[in-house]
Amino acid sequence: MLDTTNPLVATQVNRIGYAATTVVESRAATSAAHLIRVAKPYGFDFRTSQAARLYLQTDEGEAYHPLSMSSSPTRDYLEFAVHRSPSAFKRAFFALKPGDTVGIEGPYGRFFLDPERPAILIAGGIVITPLKSMIEYATDAQLATPLTLIYSNRTPDEIAFKDELDAMAEKNPRLDIVYTITRLEPHHAWDGRVGRIDENLLHDVSSDPRDARYYLCGTPSLVHDTTQRLMALGAPQEHILQEQFRGYTRHAHLAA
Repeated sequence: MLDTTNPLVATQVNRIGYAATTVVESRAATSAAHLIRVAKPYGFDFRTSQAARLYLQTDEGEAYHPLSMSSSPTRDYLEFAVHRSPSAFKRAFFALKPGDTVGIEGPYGRFFLDPERPAILIAGGIVITPLKSMIEYATDAQLATPLTLIYSNRTPDEIAFKDELDAMAEKNPRLDIVYTITRLEPHHAWDGRVGRIDENLLHDVSSDPRDARYYLCGTPSLVHDTTQRLMALGAPQEHILQEQFRGYTRHAHLAA
């Protein structure tokens, strides 16, 4: 039972679309990122890759941040993951433990998978979260949509959800994954692709650039550069969907 004296619980009385819920899992996602799963509030319906405002009690007061959900609507929990930073919101997020209360408001966003077209999913770092939601849903629902994920990280230990992604690739014959590492060091155990997302890689995975739909998640530079390369290959701009992440520190808000 939720603690009715908790401000995050009391808030739901006065805010439409808001619900308090409980953390059911909290763990490291990578060496520099953290993941939580919270119980899905009753009646909370969303589509793949949508976002929600996550409300936390921090050492500076109640704060919220819009975060993409990395879980599929088919699951009985909502999953969020963030990269480490010194902000009060991030400190509170990393400190969450099972049984803690958080607030959820939403869903928001229209970054939807078109199941009728081949999908090329392109992400960098922890901002793979909305694309992981797409892949998980397509796998759970056994969609016939061909999916190719290009996932770039600086080092192998920064690949988020790798075990889950590899398991879905084993289960889903229509899913292909290309991992690429940009800062490989001699001590890293890695026998996969090395290098940035370039024209050659995009060409290799795009048999028909005019037919596929492209879903880009990453920093503004990754999204911009990849968009230009895709258009140079012949992909229409209207077939390229974008989610740009500029960092959480500047966009966390103290709740009124």
